[in-house]
Amino acid sequence: MKFGCFSLDYRRFPLERAFRDAQRLGFDGVEIWGGRPHAYPFDLDKAEIQKILDFRKRYGLEVPMYTPNALGMPYNLCSLDGREQRDALEYFKLAIDGCSGIHCPRMLLVADHPGYVTPRRDSWKRFVENMRLLATYAAPKGVTLVIESLTPMESPMITTADDCAEALADIGMENVEAMVDIVPPNIAYEPVASYLEKMPGKVHYAHICNNDGRTDSHTRLDDGTMPVLDILHELQAAGFDGYATVELYSECYKDPSVMLSNASRILKLRDE
Repeated sequence: MKFGCFSLDYRRFPLERAFRDAQRLGFDGVEIWGGRPHAYPFDLDKAEIQKILDFRKRYGLEVPMYTPNALGMPYNLCSLDGREQRDALEYFKLAIDGCSGIHCPRMLLVADHPGYVTPRRDSWKRFVENMRLLATYAAPKGVTLVIESLTPMESPMITTADDCAEALADIGMENVEAMVDIVPPNIAYEPVASYLEKMPGKVHYAHICNNDGRTDSHTRLDDGTMPVLDILHELQAAGFDGYATVELYSECYKDPSVMLSNASRILKLRDE
């Protein structure tokens, strides 16, 4: 298993600080958040892409995942509005281009909240349709699309391992996989390892943090209801051999270096 940090937690700082801290604290890579000021899809011209490639080389780190800003954006892959579908496909195709440009093998996508008046069946069909279109676009560029489940507080569309497995089956594309953020199964009262058991060979990425058991909070590894180190042990026992990225957005924006240092100590990545 490899460990990474998520540049989302550094959104109030330049992207390079996430790379600097990740290297200093013993992490293997940096998951890049696709929002300003880091790597917004519309900003990823040749110069910006080269800057990220230079960071990779300078700090000797991988970029295992690119995560374009999606939640609460006017680019909802579940929207039935034809204008939003057109804009969303343009946005995420640009993101796929950027993901390929920075030599990143995976791009994260979510099924955002479709609104309370839209039938779930219709929103599901639209999400599957859009994912097929994007996967077809991403395949020749060597990019795998990775679906992340969310909590019901964020969106009711994909919240469980069964939802993820159903989405993969309905989309039916080789370059579409799922991942496990350990918060949704905590809220859904299901085993984290269910994701690997129900989607064998299709889960190679995780987001780790702690959680209060009631909300979508992503807190430091030792502050919450989950025994994070034991969860990691059980994921490995279930066959997980991918990347686990620390995501601590609930408390990290003020001083992400301290929170990442805390995670590094708990994961025993840094030299004491």
